[in-house]
Amino acid sequence: MRQARIVNDPVHGFIRLPEGRIMQALEHPYVQRLRRLSQLGLAQFVYPGATHTRFNHTLGVLHLAQEALMTLQTKGFSLPSETQEATLLAALLHDIGHGPFSHTLEGQILARSHEEIGYLILEKLEKDLGSLEEVRALWQGKHPQTFLCELIAGPLDVDRLDYLTRDSFFTGVQEGMVGTERLVYTMTVAEGRLVDRGKRAQLRRKVYCDPPLYVLAGVLAQGCSKC
Repeated sequence: MRQARIVNDPVHGFIRLPEGRIMQALEHPYVQRLRRLSQLGLAQFVYPGATHTRFNHTLGVLHLAQEALMTLQTKGFSLPSETQEATLLAALLHDIGHGPFSHTLEGQILARSHEEIGYLILEKLEKDLGSLEEVRALWQGKHPQTFLCELIAGPLDVDRLDYLTRDSFFTGVQEGMVGTERLVYTMTVAEGRLVDRGKRAQLRRKVYCDPPLYVLAGVLAQGCSKC
């Protein structure tokens, strides 16, 4: 069995990487390839510090999912160990379908979204990790525990909480900073749903929709179309 490890993340501090299937997934080539994918595509040409990768982000999302599950457990929302593992795997693998330059070239090289590619890769991962059916249900929003689906993809999902904080940290744009720890540690479930909060709009206007990045993305896309 793969042993648990601890890594030091510049955004969240020490992150514990669980043992077992989660560590096996983390070490898989399909996940390790995320080390070579820029989180913000071409943003580093406008924001020189934005050199972080999808792999960095993936570790952050895994960490926040662990913290969220522990918080919910202290509030009486206990889950079977298999469901906890599936939730962490869903968080870890959520960006597995991304290609070069992340969103910049999505649909340009392959006529599929990164979500569609992610499902295809999930099928291949099952050969090495065993059944990932519960992960698939969480991604599709079909899991019986609705709040877990929202934890993976929803207004208060761990993906959003990490990228808002991480992208703000590495770009130096403070408008997107959120109180991640406060949101996670005060998280609860009401009528089967998580609380709806978010702060993506300010960072989107400042970084994700920066005019120079649109120009660079257009040039790159045009070059790829001629290949």
